[in-house]
Amino acid sequence: MRRATLAVLICGFLTTLGFMFHAGEPQRLSWWPLFVPFAAWAGVPYALVYAASRRGPATTASHAVVFLSALAVSGFSALMLYQAFIAHPDAQSGIVLLFIPFYQVLGLLPLLWVARVLARRGP
Repeated sequence: MRRATLAVLICGFLTTLGFMFHAGEPQRLSWWPLFVPFAAWAGVPYALVYAASRRGPATTASHAVVFLSALAVSGFSALMLYQAFIAHPDAQSGIVLLFIPFYQVLGLLPLLWVARVLARRGP
């Protein structure tokens, strides 16, 4: 289950980076210094789920909740970025990259709490 979670997280983060490259101007050197902090900020939700998946002994139920959290984070990000940059492009679409990680973390907190409680319960 941990490998599947990691695979979903990698795909989700690469999708996010792909949308960032699509929306940005990576051919210009002046773009890169701003890209790095935004990419780090976009990676925070993925890192939280990854850390939860690597945390100590856990039950199958807690692994399932972490896996579903990875699916939720990746799916929400892909859907919102698609809507902002492909389906309905706008001059203000870039601001979505600032807010998506915040909303992802807010949505993750209860899910990761449930996973932690299930892991503490034991098998």
